[in-house]
Amino acid sequence: MKLKDILSPSSKDFLKPIEPMVAVECDSDLCHEVVANGWLSEEQMRHAAERYRLGKSKSGKTIYWMIDEMNQARDGHLGDAWVSSLLKAREPKLLRSWHPRHCLFGLHLLTVCEYKPISVVESEASAVILSELFPESIWMAYAYPANMTVDLLEPLQGCSVSIYPQTDPHMEIYLSFLDFADTLRRVYPSIDISIERILEDNATDEQKQRNIDLVDFLFESPRILRANASNSA
Repeated sequence: MKLKDILSPSSKDFLKPIEPMVAVECDSDLCHEVVANGWLSEEQMRHAAERYRLGKSKSGKTIYWMIDEMNQARDGHLGDAWVSSLLKAREPKLLRSWHPRHCLFGLHLLTVCEYKPISVVESEASAVILSELFPESIWMAYAYPANMTVDLLEPLQGCSVSIYPQTDPHMEIYLSFLDFADTLRRVYPSIDISIERILEDNATDEQKQRNIDLVDFLFESPRILRANASNSA
């Protein structure tokens, strides 16, 4: 999906759902970076791009479409911006009353992999990569901390959900997610939630200073990836 196609429709097109415009692109900046660094093969990257219906802007940046469990694209995350914000900036009068409700990135996979456990990270790029490395889980992402609310997990009722927070020097992110999990259990008791502490237990002090996420840790710990490859063989 190219950004010029999003930002240049007629005024009437702004009133249509985003979903019909979503098209898969396998040559965005993320795709090139992942393959060039050897994190995934070209085949794996293409498979992941199709799974998450990745898009691409005019400049080549990846568009992470937030597609819900009904297969409707609610919004798209593009760098530090949202597609909805870009559209509203272009047509402020027409779209001033449009306030899209975000969902988890990868939520549409719930309908095709309903019996798998769900793993949640912050970065959409991390979810895309991890989906190929650990396909036994459905990988989703919440995009940025302020987007992670209890309501965001409402569609996951009845599911087993593991959240993998980024790490930091003082465990602040991890502890905040423990509080989040307590709140979630009260609101949606059917969600079997766990906050994974793999980074808190295994990341070095230097890595914690960099606030690494699960993908950073895995690629900085090749022995873990080799072990996973051996188990998958």
